[in-house]
Amino acid sequence: MTPPEAPALSHFLRHLSLEEQLLREAVAGLTEVHAALRRGDLAAVAAARARQEETAARLRAAGAGRAGLVRELAGALGRPPDEPHTLAALAASLPEPWAAELRAARERLTAAATDLDAVRGRNANLIGNLRSYFQSVLSALSGADAPVRYGSSGSRLKPGSGAAIQARG
Repeated sequence: MTPPEAPALSHFLRHLSLEEQLLREAVAGLTEVHAALRRGDLAAVAAARARQEETAARLRAAGAGRAGLVRELAGALGRPPDEPHTLAALAASLPEPWAAELRAARERLTAAATDLDAVRGRNANLIGNLRSYFQSVLSALSGADAPVRYGSSGSRLKPGSGAAIQARG
């Protein structure tokens, strides 16, 4: 026996599966970027960036498509249009085992989004460290006339010890 909202739910669950797949692709792409940055392979970073932009565009389109599917499912469930239509709220409106399917999809999406945030954080930390390293190298090369620099905490960084490169002219 299937409830009247089954077609809308089936379509919605397929869409959530697509979103999960796209999030996993984004995680894989950002993991590639991280590895390429660690190797110093800027060509690989550029190639991964192009793929990431495509994945991000597909994720934005999927997010826009989800809104219509949420309205469709909420309507099939008889939920008032002015109520929030979160995945948890929609699952609470469904009978079992369909509620369990939607809750499981929500958990998978949450896990994928958490993984994506973790990789983004690792990349941001790595890029920050690389930037700081190169600023230190440039400061050491330019010597005492280098401009004042500040660290990530806002504290003033010590100037370089000498000028390995001097500007003339």
